[in-house]
Amino acid sequence: MRYDFHFEAVFQQWQWLVRGLGMTLYISTVSMALALGLGLAIALCSLSRIGPLRVAAHVYVQVFRGIPLLVFVIWMYYGVSMVVGINFNPITAGILCFTLQYGSWLSEIYRSGIQAVGRGQWEAAASLGLSEPQAFVSVVLPQAIRIVLPGIANMFVGMIKDSSLVSVIGVFELMRQAQLAASLTFRPFEFYTVTAAVYILLTFLIARALLVVERRLHIPGT
Repeated sequence: MRYDFHFEAVFQQWQWLVRGLGMTLYISTVSMALALGLGLAIALCSLSRIGPLRVAAHVYVQVFRGIPLLVFVIWMYYGVSMVVGINFNPITAGILCFTLQYGSWLSEIYRSGIQAVGRGQWEAAASLGLSEPQAFVSVVLPQAIRIVLPGIANMFVGMIKDSSLVSVIGVFELMRQAQLAASLTFRPFEFYTVTAAVYILLTFLIARALLVVERRLHIPGT
């Protein structure tokens, strides 16, 4: 049997997808901003001369990097309220999960980027009279950011796609809105096809934006 697509159903309910897209971008952007800060803090702890900080950072990365994100989202929303009595808003639970898990992945990206900056850069900064924190902020970190920028962009692409997982706890992001619209119109393939196209478009735009930034920063390989 041949399936006849009727995309007019999507055009009639386009506002559902637009609202979902707005929520997807909101969750992804806020989570990524928080994860970038958390990841840098964890990376600095992992590179610290203080042993307990290094151990804590290592444990953090291994734990949060090893939890399947879907399991983490469900546990955060339902499990935490049952165990300790804290009831998270679904959006807050999703953002918290993405921040904690992506922070662990980003910390490893930051760490590799910082370690890739040659020791001579630290020595040159010291010869100019900069303290170690000043050398890190003014000399080492900018170079590390250029190195890790492609990895950070890939993480953002992954976060946009993973944001669909919060639909299981009732967040009305793009995937959840597509599910609701499909159930009302009985045209699931049309809505899921358009939803997939929207995700592809988003990731394409991010990739193009990254290419522009890399070229402006003269990052090798672009």
